Amino acid sequence: MDNEKRTKFIEKQLISINKIFEIYEKINKLDKSLEQLYPIAIIEDNDFFVFDLNSSGKQYEYKMNFHSEMNLPNEILAAFPLEGYEWKMAAVVTPKAFDDIEGIAFIFHEFVHCFQYYHYEMEIKETLTIAKEAKEKHDFMWELNYPFPYDNEEFIRKTMELNNGYDIRKYHIEMKAILNDKEFEYMIWQEWKEGYARYIENMIREKIGLKKNNKILKPPFDRVCFYETGSNYINDLIKRDMELKNNLEKIFFRINKCQ
Repeated sequence: MDNEKRTKFIEKQLISINKIFEIYEKINKLDKSLEQLYPIAIIEDNDFFVFDLNSSGKQYEYKMNFHSEMNLPNEILAAFPLEGYEWKMAAVVTPKAFDDIEGIAFIFHEFVHCFQYYHYEMEIKETLTIAKEAKEKHDFMWELNYPFPYDNEEFIRKTMELNNGYDIRKYHIEMKAILNDKEFEYMIWQEWKEGYARYIENMIREKIGLKKNNKILKPPFDRVCFYETGSNYINDLIKRDMELKNNLEKIFFRINKCQ
């Protein structure tokens, strides 16, 4: 991308990014995870264009860009630390994310992951056998690629029963008996990480008049099913004990204990 195109691209993205504040003002009191905004990296031809808050905290400004050899999907919506930006956690998206209000709701989902990263994620990972083993093997993609037995017939049958209102706590007690320790560990990790982000995303959606992001649980399953089971369990936990609201650490250990 030549200098003229880069300048026009950056100017266009700044206009799009600052639409976030229209939504932010409506939702930032809903949960502690929504109080702070984070850097945004917009991907174009494997170039990361990084935008962050200015000194006022009320507007994004362009910070830098860097090239990456990562194999990135065409419509990425993710959150991870940026090697080229002092390893700061950021929402990583393509320009399409700003096309409509739905895309902006998903960006706030990624901001929740940024919040998790700075609040208990690393501490919780230190308790996980699968995380420790992955670190020893330099397996940095385990969260996406762990060989969970999604085709286990009992897992499929019990998970589908949740569509009919089956008790989410009993479901977890049964999963703990069906799965081995590492498999159950992976399940509750995904439920805590992605389930919490989906739980907050649906709070945002309700606030701004969008339909909630709920899915029917049906095979073939992959890790996305844990977005649904996790958000449902977290919703149930907080309804039963409001002291859990905004306490990510306690939420994880309550899920782990099937309470």
